[in-house]
This record gives sequence, structure tokens and C-alpha cells, in this order.
Amino acid sequence: MEKKKQSKYTWKLLVLALVIGLLAGAVGAVLSAQIFIKPGPQGERGEQGPQGIAGVNGTDSILQIIQNRNDTRADISGYTAMQWRNMSDFDSSMKITINVQQNSKIFAQFSSTHTLQPPASIWVRIVVDNNYNSSMYMLSVGPPASGTYKMAGHVEFLTDSLNAGSHTINVQFLRETGSPEILDRTLTVIEIASQ
Repeated sequence: MEKKKQSKYTWKLLVLALVIGLLAGAVGAVLSAQIFIKPGPQGERGEQGPQGIAGVNGTDSILQIIQNRNDTRADISGYTAMQWRNMSDFDSSMKITINVQQNSKIFAQFSSTHTLQPPASIWVRIVVDNNYNSSMYMLSVGPPASGTYKMAGHVEFLTDSLNAGSHTINVQFLRETGSPEILDRTLTVIEIASQ
């Protein structure tokens, strides 16, 4: 008799647990649906389609990106002072040719680390089609400084609209004095469609 009561009680407890579990699952589903089913905010184009990747000023579209990186050490003391030279003379990865659409712009950026022992100085710039020059960065150390200095430089350049076809981006350097070294370096070239 005692076993019948206990089994009846266990049966009721199982049914109650099952009902509570079903109710909890239903409530959880309703709550999570409110969180996960809600549509997110629409982009600039609304429901017409997905938004493109934002460009340099947030309105243009990026069509392609090419990036080259090199971690080797380059001693440029053997290059003639006060003369612009292409880094691709000793590192072919610092020259990129990109095929662009009509009226696209090119955004290029170059970053590098250099070591300099006084007196030493180096100038670096980006050149597109051997015609358009970026601004430049210049790193220099001189007396009374002594020892070896490690410095970083960065320069970037946005062209005007270009004709369709191939365009070549070079990184150029000028050794003003001393024996500066070029260490890790990265050249990034981006095609941007003007709108």
C-alpha cells in the first residue's frame, strides 16, 4: 500500500515537473524571440539591398585592397645621397600595379620602422605612375645624440580620379646623410570608386 502511494506521488511530481518545464520553455521562447527576431537598423539604402563597404570618407566604396609586407632589414648606405630611389630596387614587394575602373581613386599608405645612428636621415614618399607624389616623412638624428635609434614612419596618399587601366604605386626613399636602415615595411593600396 505504501508503494502505491509513493508511486502515485512520484507520478504527480513528474507531471508537475513536465508542465513547469513546458511553461518555462514557452516563456523563454517568447522572450528570446523579442530579442533575436527583431530586425536591426537599416543601412543607407534601406530595404533595397546590402550596404557596400564604407570608403575613406564614408560615402565611397572600396573595390579592392592589395597589401604587401616585408620584415627583412635593408641597409641603404650604398645608395647615392640626396637622390630619390625606388624601394623596389631592393624589395619588389614595395611596388604594386593595380588595374582600376574609370574615375576610381587610389588610396595608398606605407609604414616602416628604421634604425638610424647619428648623423643619419631618411625621407620616404609614395609615388603613383611616376607622376603623382604624396607628402613625405623624414626621420633624422644628429649630434649630440649617440647610439642607435629605432623610429617609425607612416605616409598615405589619395589620388584624384584616374583613367581606367593599370597604375603603378612605388615607395621612394632619399638617403640624406649617414647609413639608415629600413626594417619591417608595409605597403597597402586600395581602389575606391568615386560616387
